Amino acid sequence: MLRRTRSGESIDTCLTNLINESEREYDVESVFSEETLDAASIPIFRNPISTYTRLRELPVVTGLLKSELLLYPSVGALKNGDPPLFSAQSNKLHFIKKNAPILTTFFYEKGKKREYCKIYFKILQNNLTCYVLMFTSGENVVLFNNALKPHCDAIYKETKLRVYGASGASSTFGNAAIKMFILDSSSASLADGMDDEKNSLVKSIKDINLSNQNKSSKLYDAVVSQRRNEVSKLLSSAATIAPVPFVTFFDHGGEKIDGLRMQGSIRLFETSVGSDKDFSDDSLVLSTIMLTLVEQELSKMRGHKKPSIVSTTSNESR
Repeated sequence: MLRRTRSGESIDTCLTNLINESEREYDVESVFSEETLDAASIPIFRNPISTYTRLRELPVVTGLLKSELLLYPSVGALKNGDPPLFSAQSNKLHFIKKNAPILTTFFYEKGKKREYCKIYFKILQNNLTCYVLMFTSGENVVLFNNALKPHCDAIYKETKLRVYGASGASSTFGNAAIKMFILDSSSASLADGMDDEKNSLVKSIKDINLSNQNKSSKLYDAVVSQRRNEVSKLLSSAATIAPVPFVTFFDHGGEKIDGLRMQGSIRLFETSVGSDKDFSDDSLVLSTIMLTLVEQELSKMRGHKKPSIVSTTSNESR
């Protein structure tokens, strides 16, 4: 499903419509607070926030194999039998091969399927794990998971991301509601100090080194030191650019469409550059992040084990 907002609208002005549709726990006054209006000058992924005038919804479907998830560009494409936009295939034997990915995503374009991203899982410190997403384009994104106060943090194109609803290693039970917010740059993040350009130079998971991350992020250090009060204070003081999610996964309870089981849908804002059929690199990266978390939550619901450890260097543990 694709919805274009009226001319002149953007993420900071169409929030009310989104609230009316699915986020009724927020009120209009809080959305249009002074802080929200001030945020209009803040860039998102190096683009002006005012350019995010498109709202897209992507169905998430279980493939013929239970170890595969399919992401379609729209419900119409799903009903018409069109190829998916993405597929995510879990590697059930990743624990046998050292440094193997737990998940691999593939992108479908013009009838051809090509590898898009490999996702690895690492245990870093007490209460802290991460997913390392290594894209074939050379972009690498580290998604940190806080088990002390469950949430995920990442930095992509100088923009701080925070995801709530992914239980990660904190629970053996899956969660069906996952929301990604854009953090204000002044808010503490587990990913503070990450160097996007330096990370993108790394070609192998074996070369990813996060051993000094606790020196760069006070939230990271508080989590691994189990200072719960400090963690709670840092999280409660965090500010988001807008009080509604930038990306959301909605659970549809396995609804069947033409014999395919629709687990849910991913809804995200994106820029209006290009035609409605075009998907920006940013949308693809954000969809991959969400699909990774969704797959892990669904795996728990199916009774699968949590991800196992990718070998880490000796200086990554205390």
